[in-house]
This record gives sequence, C-alpha cells and structure tokens, in this order.
Amino acid sequence: MPASGVCLHIGCGLVVAPGWQNLDTSPSLRLVRLPLLGPGLQRLAGLPPWPAAVAYGDIVRGLSLKPESCDLVYASHMLEHLTLPDFHRAMGHIFGYLRSQGTFRAVVPDLAALVAQYERDRHNPEAAPQAAHRLMIDSLLGNNLPRQTIPQRLRLAFANNHHQWMWDQASLAEAFRHQGYIKVRCCEYGDWRDPRFADVEHPESFPGAIAIEGIKP
Repeated sequence: MPASGVCLHIGCGLVVAPGWQNLDTSPSLRLVRLPLLGPGLQRLAGLPPWPAAVAYGDIVRGLSLKPESCDLVYASHMLEHLTLPDFHRAMGHIFGYLRSQGTFRAVVPDLAALVAQYERDRHNPEAAPQAAHRLMIDSLLGNNLPRQTIPQRLRLAFANNHHQWMWDQASLAEAFRHQGYIKVRCCEYGDWRDPRFADVEHPESFPGAIAIEGIKP
C-alpha cells in the first residue's frame, strides 16, 4: 500500500511519534490545556505532562476524519479502558476510517495471563490470602487509591486508568473477525507488516499483554 494515508494513534498517552496523529481522551489532557488555569491545576493534582503533539480525540464518539482515510491505526493498552458497548462503537469507527488493505493493530493486557497468575497464587498457601487482592490490583479492575485530600480527589476525578473490559487472545481476535477484518493474527513486538508501526510500538507494552492485528478487505 502506498504510504499516503493517515497513521492514527489512539489512546496514545504520553507516547507520541512524528508522522502519526496522536490522540487521547484522558480528562486530564483537557484540564491541563485550559488557558491560564491548566498549569496550576496540573501541579496541584499531579497530572501528566502532556506533550504538545497530543490532541484530544474520542474514537468512541467519532473523529473529524474522512472515511477510508487511514493507512494504519494503532492502539496500545487503550481498548481495555472501554465498556463493551463503547468498544464496539470504537471498532466500527476504526474500521470505517481505514482504507482497503489498511491495518489495525492493538495491544491489550492478557486476561488469561492474569487469571493464570491468580490460580497459581490461589494454590500457593503463602500467596493465597492475597491472591484476590493481587488480581484486582494487577488487572486495574480494583481501586485502592485514597480520596481524602483535594489533590487526591482531583487526581481520581481526572484519571482514566481503570479497566472496563478485559480480553484474551481468542476473544479479541474474534472481535476483529466479527468486525470484518481478514488475516487476523496474534503478534509479537517487532513483527510489523508495515514498518511505520515501529514509530509507536514499544517493547515495554508487551509483558503480560497480547497484540492482535487485522487487515480491512
């Protein structure tokens, strides 16, 4: 495919790459961009130092992109932050923005690995008392953050780090196929069909995670 379309990086967090549209929906991004107030609120609540190259964009609601305008879409540790209905809406938008033969590549935490660790802990007499606690913390399904002070409450209000729906390899691959993707496969770091993915994908995203890639027909 000629390298002429948009490369879309959704849920980019603080990871940006030249040549990509780097988008995120974190409430803290909007907060720190407030004229005059943003820098002070950022210091008070300890909010992230968002790079200037990150723009606000909500893939669930839809973006100001033309249909079939993207060569590549990449999402690392983003899809698990969506509820299941929002996940399906996002998948529909991503599929619509991709050109024919465009590629969507996603990395998510591996639910199977988390459950396997829980089972190992549960059957270990020393680890068993904390097995459930560890699962809730490691999966980011639980919330153990304090909310006593104003900065703590602000940090919680504008955080977007809890997970809403978890995936394993089989379920996410099936979601890709159900959306209409072909040549769906489980990926390893660095096995890019398109070398432009090297600009946004990093090896530290892969421990305890799975990556799925599909091509739009």
